[in-house]
Amino acid sequence: MPKIRMRDASLYLVTILSCTVPTSLAARETVSENQAIQRALEREGIAARDDADRAVSLAEIDIVGPRENPAVEISREAAGGENEWQIGIVQPIDLNGRRGSLVEAARADAAAVDADIARRRQVLVAEVRSAFFGCAAAQAELAIWQRYSSGLAEAVRVSSARAEAGDTAVYDVRRVRVEERAAEAQSARARGEAAADCAKLAALTGLSGPQVDLTAITQVSSAEDPAGRPDLLASERRLDAASRRVRAAEQARLPQLMVGAGVLRRDDGLNTAYGPAVSVGMKLPIWNGGSAAVRREEARQAALRSELLISQRRIEAEQESALARASAAREAAVAAAGAREDAGRLGTIAETAYQAGEIGVVELLDAYEAARDADLSVIALALDAALAAVEYDLASGRTY
Repeated sequence: MPKIRMRDASLYLVTILSCTVPTSLAARETVSENQAIQRALEREGIAARDDADRAVSLAEIDIVGPRENPAVEISREAAGGENEWQIGIVQPIDLNGRRGSLVEAARADAAAVDADIARRRQVLVAEVRSAFFGCAAAQAELAIWQRYSSGLAEAVRVSSARAEAGDTAVYDVRRVRVEERAAEAQSARARGEAAADCAKLAALTGLSGPQVDLTAITQVSSAEDPAGRPDLLASERRLDAASRRVRAAEQARLPQLMVGAGVLRRDDGLNTAYGPAVSVGMKLPIWNGGSAAVRREEARQAALRSELLISQRRIEAEQESALARASAAREAAVAAAGAREDAGRLGTIAETAYQAGEIGVVELLDAYEAARDADLSVIALALDAALAAVEYDLASGRTY
């Protein structure tokens, strides 16, 4: 299975995001990706549900058991003044191996249940990771808007000072204030988006107000050795179980030996005698030869075989699609990070030029907006790359 990493974008993006993190936010205790996954898997109900599903599958094995239950038979005969009573236990003997086939089928079903549980955990892990990266991106966007607002506040101060000194028109002050208020509104919106995106992570992990490392979306790597798709393994085990049930149905068409042992009591009116009673019988499949049961199990086997083929094609398509999407998203994130560096320098140059009176407020705001948009683009593309990596891991069967 091909591998893909997001490490290539880290050097650019870590530097960018480190500059956007407010000191108060960076000082808070953060939760890592692995910690979030562990907390989600440890939540109440997850392990209990898995244990219950396993208990059901193991009970199915015990229900079949190695032997059928014995039957108790009582008979009485009377003729010519003699009475004869007989009581005994009759035990069917599975010489054909039918019950052994059913036990093996139940064990294969139990293995399929284990695979289902593994896949279910993989899906939960992917959901937690997506929520984790979404929370990181939302908090990073909030930090960018806050930094943008801080820059505009400084521009208001500088333009006001220049207006008082007569170096610029009052229009500059009003223009910057309008942009500052718009940025404050966007910051409020980003704050709400961050709260909403992090609420899902909180619900999955049980953490209250989780804080994540904003550079987490740049530190995503796919599994070195994907373990494979448990759902595909589950389909294979269920097909195996169906094959064994076909065999059990064919074995049920053969006669079944029945052996009995008990006590005989004989009374002729004068004397009473006791002795052992042994019987040997055969259960004959006459009225129901079992052909219908064989056809049913063969049809189920054929359906599961077709379902397995369909699943194999679907999973192969998912993996190829996820790999292509992850590769493209990574390249886009790296390209955006490179373009952002130039946009950031424009802001610094524009600030110096505006303070020196070399450019007007429009050029200053354009530089600020270019830097802001570049930062937001980096975050958006980094998030796309992180989510694509999560999708690739889920498609390839990465486990934790």
